[in-house]
Formats: sequence, structure tokens, C-alpha cells
Amino acid sequence: MDPMNRPMSPLLASLLRLSREPYQYHDDEAVHVGLTRQPSAYMNWLMDALRQIASGRASLELPPKTVFADPGERSDFRVMPCVVRFPDRVRKTVKIVGTNWPRRIVPGEISVGKAFALNASENFIEAGFAACLLSSARTGACAAAALDLLARRRDTVAIVGAGRVGYYAALYAQALGGISRILFADRNAERAGTAASLIATVDSSLETGTFTLDDASVRPDILILATDSEAPVFDACQWHPDLVISVGADTHWQREIAAGILDHYDVFVDTPDSCLHGDLARFMNAGRLDRSEVTDLQTVLTSPAVRAERPAVFVSTGSALFDNLTIDYLLEAGFRPGTL
Repeated sequence: MDPMNRPMSPLLASLLRLSREPYQYHDDEAVHVGLTRQPSAYMNWLMDALRQIASGRASLELPPKTVFADPGERSDFRVMPCVVRFPDRVRKTVKIVGTNWPRRIVPGEISVGKAFALNASENFIEAGFAACLLSSARTGACAAAALDLLARRRDTVAIVGAGRVGYYAALYAQALGGISRILFADRNAERAGTAASLIATVDSSLETGTFTLDDASVRPDILILATDSEAPVFDACQWHPDLVISVGADTHWQREIAAGILDHYDVFVDTPDSCLHGDLARFMNAGRLDRSEVTDLQTVLTSPAVRAERPAVFVSTGSALFDNLTIDYLLEAGFRPGTL
């Protein structure tokens, strides 16, 4: 008999006292269905949770994410823990996610890995989630949350990048209401058209379409950048949207916004961790930006007046907080038909 398949003796089993840890796994398709069945319910859940944290009704433990870069490569993996203690429950999560630049073994996904929910009292892993669409959806929802809190006008939203994040950002932005037009731009014009067509099926009253970055006629109220660009996509010499949301430049080699915008835009982030990566880290290291000049969403929620008269740029480089709140939604409501 193969020693690896030999059953454990009852005597040894009694000594080792092994117990099965209850566990359920949710793949990308299940995560997508759970987060898109009722987009407005998901956004309401996120915004309510953020307000609970800001008001002190819920407490937050959010260490900076740890990034392990592959030397000389455009790839890394990140460990992203978070604990939120609500009045009626505790949500413990950790995500281990990789940037899959080579994309040879897993060709379709630049974000790979898993997220986990731990049992609140006994700390075993009770649920696992494919991280690709969870990460994309929560990033799109983060962009929509910034839009909800920072936008002074929201009639027209232009999105650069018609991939997963761009699609989810549009889906959750329209769920907020008050938007009449959503436009997409992408290096792949066909993909931009596909994203516009898909969003049009969600809300027939919504005008959708495509644009190009050199189209002088485009004057959006809000510009969302959801790219993997290596050069800045937006600077202050282009159109002047009231709110620019950058959610694509989360590595040392990506760029979405130019330093020149700092002369014209106030800077906001989802959590302080976003100052440690991407464009903002680059600006700070160059002495162009100081941490005291950056406002996070918790401050916006407690002191709405911090949204000044100047236009705003919002930057997220990926937040374990939005992972946590998204997993909380999925486990409490998103996977349970009839609970919302």
C-alpha cells in the first residue's frame, strides 16, 4: 500500500485529535454573481460600513499591505490583512494576491490569488474567494464610492480602460444614480464598444458610447482611470474634469497621473496606504507632495467641508478595507437570495 494513502490508526488519530475545519470556496463566477445581482445594494452596504467606521460605531484594524516584488520583473505578490469589528459581528480577512505580468500559465488574469475570511472566534479559514474578479469589482466599487463622496457634478462620466475594473466602475457608478452618460476609451476600440453596450443593457435610460483621449469635444464631469499604463494618462493640460479617479497605477512601474495636476487638484485617497505605492509614492519621493496634503475618505465622511473649491483627484492603489467589506457583503447578503 502506498504510504501516502495509508489510513491513520485509531490510536494515532486519538492522540493527534484532528478536527475538520468547515470551509467553503467561491470561484470568480460566484463572486461576480454575488456582487452584480443588486449593484445598488452592494454600494449601499459599502457606504454604510464606511460611515460606521468613520463614526466610531465600527472599529478598523488596517495594517499597510506588504508587497514582495520579483527583482527585475513587473510582478509581485501582496499580503493584505484587515479586521473590522461591527456592533453585531467581526469580519477578519486576508488576501494574498499576485501581479501576474508574464501571464503564461494563467494567460487571462493579471491579478491572481485568493482572499480568505477567518472565523471570528476560532480563527480558522472558513471561506475562500478567487481574487481576480473580487479585486476588480471592489476596485470599481471604490471608484464609485469616491464619486459618491467627492463629485460635485456627475452628469457625464468618462472611463479610460474598458477591462474588468472599468466595467465594474461603470456598473456601480450608474447604481448611485444622477448619471446620464458613461463613455469608454480603450487601446482596443472594440473592447470599449463592448463595455458601453453591456452597461447600456443595465439601464436603458443611460446614454453610453466611446471616445478617444484626443477628442476635444469630450468634457466629462468625472474621469475614471482604470488602466495598466506605463505613462501618465492624464495631466492638467488636457480637459479639466471636476473629479479625476485613478485606480489603475498600483505598482512601481505603472503611471496614470502626471505631477503637474498637483498644481490644480486637491488629493484624496481611500486609505493612507495608497500614499505608499504608485503615483503618489513617486510624487512624495520627488518632494512634489507631502502626506499632510492628502485627505482620506474617513476624513471626508467626518468632515465633508474638506472637499474644497478646487477640483479633486482621488487615488487608490488597492485597499484591504474594500476587500474586507466586499467579503462581508458576500457572506452576509450577496450569496443569499431574498435577503436584500
